[in-house]
Amino acid sequence: MKRLYALLSILFFVVAPSLAGTGDSIRVSLLTAAPGTEVYELFGHTGIRLVFDEPRTGDTLRRDLVYNYGLFDFEAPHFLYRFTKGETDYSIGTSTYDAFVTSYTRRGSKVYELPLNLRAGEARRLLEALRTNMQPQNRVYRYNFLYDNCATRPRDKIEEALDSGIVYDKNDTTVATFRRLIHECTARHAWLTFGIDLALGAPLDRPTTYREQMFLPAVLADDLAHAYTTEENGEKRFIGAPAETHEAQVGRTEYAPTPFTPVIVFWAALGIVMLVSAIEYRKGRHLRVLDYVIFGLYGLFGCVLFFLIFISIHPATSPNYSALWCHPLWWFAALCEAFVPHRRITAQAMSLLLLATAAFFIAAPFLPQVFNPAFYPAAAIPAVRCVAWITTERKCRRL
Repeated sequence: MKRLYALLSILFFVVAPSLAGTGDSIRVSLLTAAPGTEVYELFGHTGIRLVFDEPRTGDTLRRDLVYNYGLFDFEAPHFLYRFTKGETDYSIGTSTYDAFVTSYTRRGSKVYELPLNLRAGEARRLLEALRTNMQPQNRVYRYNFLYDNCATRPRDKIEEALDSGIVYDKNDTTVATFRRLIHECTARHAWLTFGIDLALGAPLDRPTTYREQMFLPAVLADDLAHAYTTEENGEKRFIGAPAETHEAQVGRTEYAPTPFTPVIVFWAALGIVMLVSAIEYRKGRHLRVLDYVIFGLYGLFGCVLFFLIFISIHPATSPNYSALWCHPLWWFAALCEAFVPHRRITAQAMSLLLLATAAFFIAAPFLPQVFNPAFYPAAAIPAVRCVAWITTERKCRRL
């Protein structure tokens, strides 16, 4: 009997540390930080709060931690290149509950807390899974904005900890695309919306499933609040309890949208280019500097776009039909105009690029991609310069 008691005592001291905080008193909740005003804050954030007892020598320590999957190192080597290519590594991290909430309420964002109705065994499994994920060899993951991010990871961990499958009560049958959901978050940031629309192609415009929409923290919180599991007796056990709100400590300073939106800027630029081109035609000579600037900039952004389409591993960058008007071949037109301005190859290059842009305008309504309204005047600017070059060149030859 004494040997059995000694053996049980040894097992207790060996196993207890690994089961720290796995008592029935574990409380779990989902924290959702409301979007902020800065660009990197527009989509909000998600964390999992766990309150549990952790045994210490002769005492018990009450822990109140938040696990979140939104940590990254901006100083990491080649961060911007790897982010553009789709090889960005994020990691899980922890903070105290007070620190997590304070960091968001002080910037003017509310924090919504959704208590989760988990059984003791489910809460234990979730805690152990998160602790296993915190180990150095498991901490880093390949971040993907749409499919594997700071909201989808907590959802997956919660689902894996449940005794039975989760059911999301989706009464809203509205069909939304990724682009529409993103636009709702970036509505006040017209230039950011323009950049996203240019960089991300047709995959962003397919209808999303209810599960895919959970890449946004606010959508995840709403869906989890109405989710349930079916018990053995057939009754529903709702996962989410009534939510609590932690109000912002300071008034939120709303971002003032610029009046110089992409639509206004590009339409104004198109008008100026058309006026200059008309003057150029009337005088019968080319203004090459303007072409070098326009073709050079469009070629530069075309290189970035082609990198995203053909090299990046982001799932939403290819196909991208904006490549019909924004591509590196504009550099070829600039080189032809600079070194062989009066040769047939220059006229052929201008004509082919003009045809490609015309194909964009003709095909746009039928393509499986939604284009930003500013794309149309933006695409017309270099096309107008092609027309100006061709017509002016013909006029000079007649003279």
